[in-house]
Amino acid sequence: MKKYILADLHTHLNEKKVKPIDWWDAAKKKKLSVIAITEHYNYNPKEAYLELKAIQPKGIMLIAGMEARTSAGDLLIFAENEKLYEIKELQEKEVNIEKALKIIKENDLVASFPHPYGYKYDSACEVIGEENTKKIAKKFRVGIEYYNGMLASANELLFGRKFTKGIYTAFNFVEKNRVITTLRINKTTNFPRKKLENLATSTLDKVRKGMLLGEKASFRTVGSDAHYPSAIGTAVIELKRKPKNEKDFLKMIQNKETLWMGPNIYSNTPIDVIGKREMIEGLTYLAKKTVLKKPTLTKKINKKWVSKRIKTIKRITKKENIVKIGQKIKKIRIKKKILNLKNKLGLRK
Repeated sequence: MKKYILADLHTHLNEKKVKPIDWWDAAKKKKLSVIAITEHYNYNPKEAYLELKAIQPKGIMLIAGMEARTSAGDLLIFAENEKLYEIKELQEKEVNIEKALKIIKENDLVASFPHPYGYKYDSACEVIGEENTKKIAKKFRVGIEYYNGMLASANELLFGRKFTKGIYTAFNFVEKNRVITTLRINKTTNFPRKKLENLATSTLDKVRKGMLLGEKASFRTVGSDAHYPSAIGTAVIELKRKPKNEKDFLKMIQNKETLWMGPNIYSNTPIDVIGKREMIEGLTYLAKKTVLKKPTLTKKINKKWVSKRIKTIKRITKKENIVKIGQKIKKIRIKKKILNLKNKLGLRK
């Protein structure tokens, strides 16, 4: 049976407090030959690397890496060893992109723009624009993450699971329910329902555009962007040969010595299968704010409308109370009349 040489170049450990042993078990389960740890700059990437290095199993190569936050959004940085983590300037928040890339070149490191069309606050094409991203990538020979597993799994995450479908169905029910529609509360639920629809279509477009941009890049990388073990190895690069060492591997990536890039077609679970907690976190990330929060009425409905409705409710309540009091008084009067009548007729003992 042919052994496929697979690599995942975008994973995390510390952010979600994943145990190193679970991280390695997932890598072995997906039969990876190479895996990079690219923890976020603000989650101690050096610690993540050293913890994994301490229990590194035989047969899998560990690449030192990190996900820096630059003036152009996120930037994946790879190195042949932990020397990367001694360069403090690369771990500064919002470090100037050109300054970072000059340091990377001076230290013979490798850089790639992850999820180039991801989100407005962390992705190069969204932060500095497509043309500027292309210019910088060409000038400094920066790679492009051709396929990001987390983004590619977003449509499955949004509509492919019963849990999320249940949420979506609930939003539709609230919108269509007659009683709620009469009260006009359904106006407040239109936001999350439409938000889910927009996310489902926009994430697919982000993946497509990233792949098109990657086609013209100096070189390409691929990674699962796994924050939990279940996602590790869901997005991979298939290599033409087994790398001799870490330095050789990085040269292979830059020289495009690859056969396949994209979802792990050799796995039984090429799409990230995750639980409820991870799904809610994923939705939160995709929307930049949770779509599951109860909308604030004062933000979604005109204040005058709210004021009128409150006055109406008070008036109706007051009127109902008056009617109830009137009915009680009427009953008491009738009872008194009956008693008086009984007394006159001598029927009361």
